[in-house]
Amino acid sequence: MLSKICLLLVFIATSVAPALPASARRIAIIEAGGQPASSNQGIAAMESRLADALNSKLAGQPGVTLVDRASIDRIIKEQNAQFSDRFSADAAVRIGKLLGAQQMVLVHVTDANWSTNQQNSNGGSKVTGTVILRANVRLVDVESAVILSQPASSFEESVPVSETSRSQGFQAGLIRVPARQKTSGGDPKVIADDEVNKAVNAVSSDLAGKLTGSITSAPVAAPKPITALVAGIAGGEVYINQGANGGVRAGQKFQITRMVSVGLNDPTTGQPILKRQTICVLTIVDVQETNASGDCQGGLPQSKDIAEPVSP
Repeated sequence: MLSKICLLLVFIATSVAPALPASARRIAIIEAGGQPASSNQGIAAMESRLADALNSKLAGQPGVTLVDRASIDRIIKEQNAQFSDRFSADAAVRIGKLLGAQQMVLVHVTDANWSTNQQNSNGGSKVTGTVILRANVRLVDVESAVILSQPASSFEESVPVSETSRSQGFQAGLIRVPARQKTSGGDPKVIADDEVNKAVNAVSSDLAGKLTGSITSAPVAAPKPITALVAGIAGGEVYINQGANGGVRAGQKFQITRMVSVGLNDPTTGQPILKRQTICVLTIVDVQETNASGDCQGGLPQSKDIAEPVSP
């Protein structure tokens, strides 16, 4: 009897225990910026709009931490000459390292259009508007440059914009009834904006749903240990010899230490006995591919001092 009660308690405990949260993925969502966006401002604007919408849809998802759009825009602006076409895994990896992201989502719009068509008849005319939005995204692992997923989505819908009816004039005895024309419908611009908003919401929701499973199921690689040395001070900033390629990210803190002699020698080897001295704490402000810089609170560091990441 006692064994049955124990088994029942174990069953209840495992049934009601909350699931352990998955390791959070640091995700950056950016516009692909390739063809046709590079030659079509409308497509480029739609990529930005869809990236913002995806950002909103994925925000708050369990196990997902998003890189803020301001940081992304700053890095893209700084690296524009190198990454004008970002729809490749290699380019995504380079940007991802600069952003400190583990996975990159590249938004690629292949078609975005709103058009109207007028059909005429003897009794009048009818204007119909059609919105088309086609896009796909690439989910790229920054550490391995592997494309984890590449879902696509599309939306197309036609709606009436306006309708005009005409009646012929006629003579009824001495009374002349003039021809009449009546137009019905809403503001064409409002209708177009509403349909484009509907398309963006539908496509972003569809892509977010398809991405979520791939994001959370992909293994998160353990961060590489960072070994860095102080290169020196320039322009009031302390530089270290590791950057995005070595896993350094903006906002990260490093403890700067130096090995100093205590004034004694090892009696066996005759070598000076050293101890580690803390100099300052460096907060990274700017990250390049092979170096990083920031402000140091504490003493004055010098070249070849050791920079070790501070655990969050």
